[in-house]
Amino acid sequence: MLPQYYISLICGIGKLKFLQELNIDLRDVSGYRIKELENMNDLCELRINCLENVKNAEEACSAKLRAKTRLTDLTLCWRNTDSRNINLDENVLDNLQPPTCLRNLSINGYMGVRSAIWMNVLDNLEKIELSDFLECESLPPFGQLPFLKSLELRNMPKVKWFESKFNGNDKYLAFPSLEELHIDGLEALEDWFEAGVAAEDGCLFPCLIKLKLENCPKLKELPSLPSKLKSLQIRSTAWKTLNFCSNSNPIPLETLWVQHCPNITSLPLADEIVRLAALRDLKITKCPNVISLGRYREVDTTNNCHLMLSNLSINDPSMLLMEPLRSIASLKSLRIEDNDEVVSFPNEAEQWFLKILSLPSWKAHLHFMFYILGTFLCFGNYRTFLPL
Repeated sequence: MLPQYYISLICGIGKLKFLQELNIDLRDVSGYRIKELENMNDLCELRINCLENVKNAEEACSAKLRAKTRLTDLTLCWRNTDSRNINLDENVLDNLQPPTCLRNLSINGYMGVRSAIWMNVLDNLEKIELSDFLECESLPPFGQLPFLKSLELRNMPKVKWFESKFNGNDKYLAFPSLEELHIDGLEALEDWFEAGVAAEDGCLFPCLIKLKLENCPKLKELPSLPSKLKSLQIRSTAWKTLNFCSNSNPIPLETLWVQHCPNITSLPLADEIVRLAALRDLKITKCPNVISLGRYREVDTTNNCHLMLSNLSINDPSMLLMEPLRSIASLKSLRIEDNDEVVSFPNEAEQWFLKILSLPSWKAHLHFMFYILGTFLCFGNYRTFLPL
């Protein structure tokens, strides 16, 4: 079998019309144009690169993607060039409409201001990846796609919100099947939906398991964290707090990373100590204004509740003195990273280390690590190190 790279070099690839997988690089040369795809109706997976070489809407239409009724995976890529035409990009994308059977869609480097109209009718989509949409100002109402499980959006600096409804459709859904959401580099994103559309508590992302938000400095926090969420990573957002669900059910969160969030002053971990029994991996770094991790309720103190963390990463050692971290009873790995100022620990922190090191869970597998100015230091004799 030839590697995909060599297949893309074949002139007149359209003659191999029974291919099921194809990765093609378009060129402004006969035999390498998008029209080669016209009769390749057995394709199941297709990646089209160098779409900037498509001359007009008619040429794009000649690919006849909509007729490829076996197509389940489609990737469309433009390369950044100095002579890109926004209107041409929009016309080309409009005429690359795939069949409704499509499951996975990835688009990279599109320079249009609006999204394609056909994105509103692909009801069978399960996974969407969009990246480097430098001019796009709004996103289609992906929340109405009934089977969408994974959504990844990267580097879309002008998008301010998601559209909430399809044109002419009053039905409002909120990502009913979405399990994974990753948003990175949506610098203008202010809210989840346009003005006047509120995401009600418990109705947004009802199936979400993994949420990762990076470099969204204006994004408002969710009204509440999704009830099935197991992994939450936020970095460089405008969030001020975490809003856990208002019901009394256990919170299934296993991983919580909060990084570079200067607006956060408090994280309600102690407040929800009983419901956070699943939390194992906690990272809080570069959040200089965090002064509290919540308060125990009297009943929680009586029941001697603790976080059952396995891994803890921080950059400020004084955080070890905050509840509920100072009462951790199960820690296996501690990292103090991105801190080039630590030369010693206060006496209270020393006592914390001595207590943790005496726990049975640390005797079997103990990892104590410092990341200072990018240098990895591992200390084997922990007790002699403590009294710095």
